[in-house]
Amino acid sequence: MADFEAVQVNLWCDDVERCAAFFRGLGMPEKFRFPARGEPHQIEVEAAGARIGFSSARVGSEFFAIGTSPGENMEVVLWCTDVDDLHRRALDAGGSPVASPTDSPDGRLRYAWLHDPEGHRVKLVQERG
Repeated sequence: MADFEAVQVNLWCDDVERCAAFFRGLGMPEKFRFPARGEPHQIEVEAAGARIGFSSARVGSEFFAIGTSPGENMEVVLWCTDVDDLHRRALDAGGSPVASPTDSPDGRLRYAWLHDPEGHRVKLVQERG
């Protein structure tokens, strides 16, 4: 059995910089950029021990010969301490609303959905005490 050292999710983007800027705007610091100058092929941010990478869909298709496209075929789930505040910040950072903050039917969670500027679905979740 393999031991895991880290977990990273990559999102394919048409505009890597715009997508990374959205998540940086939520307070996730940039940890990696390639190349260092010019149009980025990959930018990575980190929060709560997890890394999110933003990969150029063009580079993925041209250089790696794998089909890539931005969109809703997955979602990034961000667990936080205040869904309402993070939802406001996400919209201010360029996100588009999907579902406003609401409580789960059992009252255990508060959550909301939005799209980042590239159309990836982002779910915000807060555990209620």
